[in-house]
Amino acid sequence: MDAKYGGAAVGAGSRIPRIAPSSVWVATGESPSLAAEAIPAGSKKQKNGRLMTEGIVTTGPASVGGEYTRRRWSWVVGAGSVFEEFQTRYRQAASAFSSPLVLPNQRLRPTSSSNSVWREPKGSPPQHVTRSHYIHPQQEKPRGGKKKKNAQVYLVSRLLLLRALSFLFLYGNLVTLLPSFVVIPTVSDRVLLESRARRLNVDAAEAMDQQKLVELLQASQIPDTQKVKAATAELRKNFYPHPDSLLGLLHVIVSHPDATVRMLASVQALRLVPKHWKNIAVDQKPAVRNEILQAIVREQDAKCRHGLSRVIAAVATLDFEDNQWADLLPAVLQLTTSDVVAQREVGSYIIFSLLEANPTYFESHLPRLFELFSKTIRDPESRDVRVNTMMSIGSVLMLIDADEDEQSLSIVQEFVPAMVDVLKDAVDNDDDERIQQSFEVFQSFLAYDSALLSRYFKDLVQFMLDLAANTNAENDVRVQAMAFLAQVVRYRRMKIQGIPDMGAQLMKKSLVILSELDDDDDDDDTTPARSALSLIDQLASDLPPRQVIVPLLDEFPRYASSENSGQRKACILGLGTCAEGAPEFVSTQIASVMPTVLRLLQDQERGVRYAALQGLMRLGEDLSDSMSSHHDAIMTALVLNLDAAAGDETDKKNTEIIRSVCGAIDSMAEGFGSDVMNKYGESMIHRIGNFLSHPDFKVKASAAGALGAIATSIKGAFIPYLKHTMEAMSNYIVAESGEDELSLRSAVCDAMGRVAVGVGAQEFSPYVMPLLLSSERALHLDNPRLRETTFILWSQLATVYEGDLGDSLAGIFKGLFESLELEEEDVELDLSEEQQGLVDEEIIIQGKKIKVKNADEVDDEEDGMDDDDDDDDDWDDLVGVSAQALEKEIALEVLGDVIYAAKEKSAPYIEKAVELVAPFAEHSYEGCRKTAIGTLWRTYACVWEAMEKQTGQKWEPGLPLKFEPIPNIVKLGEIVATATMHIWLEESDRDTVTEINRSVAFTLKACGPAILGQKDMMQQIITVLGTIITHAHPCQQDLGDEEENQDTSHGSSEWDWAVVDTALDVLIGLACALGGQFAEVWKVFEKPIMKLLSSNEAIERSTAVGVVAECVAYMGGAVSPYTANLLRPLLHRLSDEDKETKSNAAYATGQLIYHSEDQKTYLPAYPEIMGKLEPLLSIRDARLQDNAAGCLCRMILAHPDQVPITDVLPILVDLLPLKEDYEENKPVYQCLHNLYVLNNPTVQELTPKLLHVFQQVLSPPEDQLEPETREVVQEMVRILTK
Repeated sequence: MDAKYGGAAVGAGSRIPRIAPSSVWVATGESPSLAAEAIPAGSKKQKNGRLMTEGIVTTGPASVGGEYTRRRWSWVVGAGSVFEEFQTRYRQAASAFSSPLVLPNQRLRPTSSSNSVWREPKGSPPQHVTRSHYIHPQQEKPRGGKKKKNAQVYLVSRLLLLRALSFLFLYGNLVTLLPSFVVIPTVSDRVLLESRARRLNVDAAEAMDQQKLVELLQASQIPDTQKVKAATAELRKNFYPHPDSLLGLLHVIVSHPDATVRMLASVQALRLVPKHWKNIAVDQKPAVRNEILQAIVREQDAKCRHGLSRVIAAVATLDFEDNQWADLLPAVLQLTTSDVVAQREVGSYIIFSLLEANPTYFESHLPRLFELFSKTIRDPESRDVRVNTMMSIGSVLMLIDADEDEQSLSIVQEFVPAMVDVLKDAVDNDDDERIQQSFEVFQSFLAYDSALLSRYFKDLVQFMLDLAANTNAENDVRVQAMAFLAQVVRYRRMKIQGIPDMGAQLMKKSLVILSELDDDDDDDDTTPARSALSLIDQLASDLPPRQVIVPLLDEFPRYASSENSGQRKACILGLGTCAEGAPEFVSTQIASVMPTVLRLLQDQERGVRYAALQGLMRLGEDLSDSMSSHHDAIMTALVLNLDAAAGDETDKKNTEIIRSVCGAIDSMAEGFGSDVMNKYGESMIHRIGNFLSHPDFKVKASAAGALGAIATSIKGAFIPYLKHTMEAMSNYIVAESGEDELSLRSAVCDAMGRVAVGVGAQEFSPYVMPLLLSSERALHLDNPRLRETTFILWSQLATVYEGDLGDSLAGIFKGLFESLELEEEDVELDLSEEQQGLVDEEIIIQGKKIKVKNADEVDDEEDGMDDDDDDDDDWDDLVGVSAQALEKEIALEVLGDVIYAAKEKSAPYIEKAVELVAPFAEHSYEGCRKTAIGTLWRTYACVWEAMEKQTGQKWEPGLPLKFEPIPNIVKLGEIVATATMHIWLEESDRDTVTEINRSVAFTLKACGPAILGQKDMMQQIITVLGTIITHAHPCQQDLGDEEENQDTSHGSSEWDWAVVDTALDVLIGLACALGGQFAEVWKVFEKPIMKLLSSNEAIERSTAVGVVAECVAYMGGAVSPYTANLLRPLLHRLSDEDKETKSNAAYATGQLIYHSEDQKTYLPAYPEIMGKLEPLLSIRDARLQDNAAGCLCRMILAHPDQVPITDVLPILVDLLPLKEDYEENKPVYQCLHNLYVLNNPTVQELTPKLLHVFQQVLSPPEDQLEPETREVVQEMVRILTK
């Protein structure tokens, strides 16, 4: 007879295309061996030699509507005639078959006994990411200043790009191949099932609940926002809070015919396992475990298989902690070592999921896993098995202690060649998914001890470099290879430095790849050429200039003169990109490269000119002052390009040229200075002003930026153009909708702020209040960029008006406070349907864990899914960067600007500001940490300066303090010190450490030693400075090598050196604050400073000599005991090959002689010193003349009888007035004053010359003389002119 199922007849010859959910469901047929009897629940009966137990399920509707039926099912253990007949009937079964569903309030209850006891989950749901997935930073200027370009990213995540695995084989064959641990149930007839259902009193409403669950899952994916929200809300309100919903979802996973629904069910079940598994009846769990194992073996859809694997792993994570599901690992290992490819693929992915979900459980299983991996990584038949094994290896890396477990370390190292083979195979077969997965495993290695890759590190880098340069490979493959190389440069920079010529190879190959840049490439395109530009940026930022910039400069002339336009574009773009990473070094090369840059600006091909403009713009951002001597040629080239592009406004390439010219002016105007820009002011203002009416919004924005830069540069000279410019821009400051319109409003807002800075408070006063009102309204337009530029505008206006903004000052603080109080949301990733079943709950992007939400998810508050005992603190430092965090970074910095500019006017807001800012010192986003620390220290300095102004007391060096500061200062100092010291020693972000160093150094010099009185602060500062100066700080280490001593013999990048440089500035700050007491601190740092002073790197030598000079000046006579140790190396540096070092050495030598009381040591060296100073007096570079003059004058001040004044003084007077280092005017004019007091005949003979010099230094610029020195000069003038 035919079985009736949901109104559809199922014939004996029909075929069933899918195995049913919580068992293998078979339509009732003619065979007596499949006939069922009514057996009481829980009873046992022998049937055909098998022990059978029963339970109840409910079937879903047929595809053509119909009734709901309940069927009795039986577990069949073992093999025999019934099992064989089942296989036969299964292959012949009918195709019209719907999925049985478990009622939300009705559990499967197999009567087989189980000793399983489920654990109570504790805390927050388990996390399912245990290995890092990195990104490759695209280039973008960061917010808030000259920092690394990390804003945009290439998302290289296995979790987001995974595609379906090929897993095609017949159900019948699969059942035949099931290993012995899988339990196969059979089905009895409909009549008995209905009878059983009546006995359990399960009504039709419960069946409807199950069907409703499926309908809601399906509804959550339809392209109708309102219906999706309604479905999601109902699921979260009426289903997911109840434990039975987990069973319902699992039932859907193993039964529903639609793969999309199964995948959605897997995603939701994964979320619910930690919440509800503990509430599932103990006697049900064995059946559920068995069912999901059966389902994954027979599942044909790769996405669903992966989703179910993660569910299994989530359940197993909980089970393993309570010693449950002991047979899982043997079963999975049996699958993984099966002779059947399909089973090995299933088993290997389950192992990966288990390792990813709970790697620490497998720490004791490593030998067994490694034995298995050694075979499966070389599986001869399945790429899936090899890749799954590779991902599993990536997941166990966190378990390897390279120092303690050398055997495991060696095994993992030997996996690397095999993993490279896996990647090669994927590349050769154009298998995008496996390529992606393989790359990410290699990237995950970078998060752990470098020893894991050390044996084959060079070979791996070379392989990736060759792959990136291989034009026959797919673009995506090459991009990913360069992404890996960029991460290697960032996280293994010390290892790269140690490989001979590797930095040079990376730079040269990057230039070759960059030469592929096409004129039609968009700036946002992810192409090999664009990726090469990002790699060049990373190289310049993280490797020593001599390893990467010098090779670029070696190639520069050849590329620039090449007939290949791509090479001409590559050389200038590469040079411009390097400028930010190594500005000091590139600035020394400007003179030699500028003729070539100017030639490229006038190249016959427009694409080359455009690239040259882009390169010039990047050079100008950091090196405009070094380029000012070429201003005529540069401005001429810019005008020619601007005029050539101004003709056809509809030509996209022309608009790009116009924007680039405006961008170049924007980047260079302030650095060129007012004298230079005044020459071109009128002409450029008129030309650029015309573009404010250009039809292209981006051209208008670029023009506004250029006008703002010109105004900032020429200052008062811009006043004649102020009214017309403000009127032209005012039309765009009122836009309230449209993405392009609001972007333009943002640019104009920024430009107006810069105009205000240029023309000053009085001239800008007609515009300030309307602009402030407009800016407050802008905050409510829900445009992140506009909010940020509004904050920056407030900073600019607060600075111009010194906080005197009337009632608007309160509005500014209110707006900034509200920004800091914004709730931060999880970063949401827009996932496709296919991806939603495959994602982990978090992924790692740029070192930050991002919580992944599906598009249909709402806040946990809406579904009652929150756990009261969730320990969010454990994950705070792993959360990704949200839009709110990026905004808060700007708000924090601007708040510090406003407080410091407003001074006493900010007093009513200080308390709340500190209360809001202090917690950000421990924010997960380094940008917030950095700006929070900076703002706290500036606030302290502001309050201290206000106190000194009110009390009339000025701090004095040394401890204890000469007067007690007010209680508010003491409390604020405690907050600032606590926030700083909590992160300073352990902070891994070098920009944050650099900012802390700068803030502490500035405050010590401005406010003195008061803050050093905080508990243990002095000792902690000394400890931090010691670790930084010796390159032992976490921010100076390769990722994963924090405990190792880094080899710095190969030099360091300029950004790495900035950390040391600013730490040395803190040391100078301590000397300033402590005065003579600093001599005790110097004992600690003398040896590392002397080591730097003899470094092979010129920048290190010159900086160390400068530090010695400053510290000696602040120590005064207390330096005497160190005279002998300091004098000899300083004399040596007076003959240094580097001009900066020689210049600083002259300054330091003069300070030592002037302050030291150890005359016996330094007096014999006077002739040698003067002999070394003599040639410096004729070198007009690096402040050599000024510092040599200052040194001679200090020598005369200390011992005029030891200097041949008759010979020296005329030469000295001929150098006056000093042109570069005005600080040296103090000893020079003190020396002349003393000689007049001593009635020295030589100085009297030189009086006519000196009177002319005195007149010059008393004239502008005012900063030539300090107030005390000005009084000395004025006194000499009065006496000499009587």
